[in-house]
Amino acid sequence: MRDGMTDASDPIVVSGIGAVTAAGVGTGPLRSALETDRFCGTPWEGALPVHRVGACTEDLPAHPDFPDDRKADHAFAAAREALAMAGGWDHIAPERRAVFLGTGLSSVTPDELETDLYVHLGADGRFDRPAMARDLSRDRGAPRRHMPARVTAGLRAELGAEGPAATSFSACAAAAQAIGEGLRAIRRGEADMALVGGHDSMIHPLGMLSFVVLGALSPTLCRPFDPSRDGFMIGEGAGMLVLERASAAAARGVAPLAVLAGVGSSVDAWNATAPHPEGAGAALSMQRALRDAGLAPEAIAYVNCHGTGTPLGDRAECSAITRIFGPRAVPVSTIKGALGHTIAAAGAVEAVVSVLAIQHGFLPGTVGHGSLDPDLPVDVVTSVRRHAPAFVMSNSFGFGGQNCSLVFGATASSARP
Repeated sequence: MRDGMTDASDPIVVSGIGAVTAAGVGTGPLRSALETDRFCGTPWEGALPVHRVGACTEDLPAHPDFPDDRKADHAFAAAREALAMAGGWDHIAPERRAVFLGTGLSSVTPDELETDLYVHLGADGRFDRPAMARDLSRDRGAPRRHMPARVTAGLRAELGAEGPAATSFSACAAAAQAIGEGLRAIRRGEADMALVGGHDSMIHPLGMLSFVVLGALSPTLCRPFDPSRDGFMIGEGAGMLVLERASAAAARGVAPLAVLAGVGSSVDAWNATAPHPEGAGAALSMQRALRDAGLAPEAIAYVNCHGTGTPLGDRAECSAITRIFGPRAVPVSTIKGALGHTIAAAGAVEAVVSVLAIQHGFLPGTVGHGSLDPDLPVDVVTSVRRHAPAFVMSNSFGFGGQNCSLVFGATASSARP
């Protein structure tokens, strides 16, 4: 149900976007890669059975307050691009500026983990947990390295944002849920502008090892919706969006890129890692997003799938899509075969892609897809299609059955050459 303070005549719009992905730094390289169906993976030389990774190979300046966190560099770069595109927010009071981000586990090396933990290891072989909790020294990376909200706090300080803020830590749904929180904060009248999105990087041995143990990473290439699919390619990056009222953007002469029309969330409560086999929670999040946007399923012209390329995940999501839209009733694709799965940042990167699709009139192809699994009754966009979708749904589904769906729509000024 819509929030009580929603005004359909003055919707929440996206006035700026920013991205760091395996395609490069900025939304320009991202758009170029997607419109040419380019595979952006690079070889992984480590000992793990990992063939390729979706790493950003461009240099980014390290933030002085975050010298040990690669994903922080991604977040600051994407945020600066998004705010610059939106024309900044110096015109509004600091307490009316909100920041909502999603993020994941720490980007630590084995040496860093040893440094962080062993200083608190007692002679009896036990960790002094109270001492670990009290260790807030700014002279050491730990434990600041392991605080999920630290980049949110750092961005707020740099951008002078004193309004509502929160950090979502809900696995692969984290960034999408953070975007939803920003939407609700503006609807409730708690903020005038919100910087929303997510950032993550798990391209390090400890991060990848956990997914190898789970059997989630492909030992070759990600092949979404293909009968031979066997997992995803790990990626990294950040996606950021600036949200505000349409009237506020118009008053500044800023042409909105898209409308953020609705958000829906759910929790499967089914399994710690596996999705509900019939996609029950995924279907519920899509249904709630449509209801929040005040739309019928027929209004959606394209679904940007979570689409990780895992046997169970793709089957569950396609089952949910079929339940909501009908078999082969709406074009679907996923960008994870091209860029990799950016984990907690995925919902934000894919939200940025949804806006680009509306703005520039294309549906991204599904890189890595060879043939359609006959058990998946969906219309897969195999290579880029020229089409200007009026409404796009973006899905993000995480471990623990955490689901979030976003609906973006075109505005009178959205479509650009």
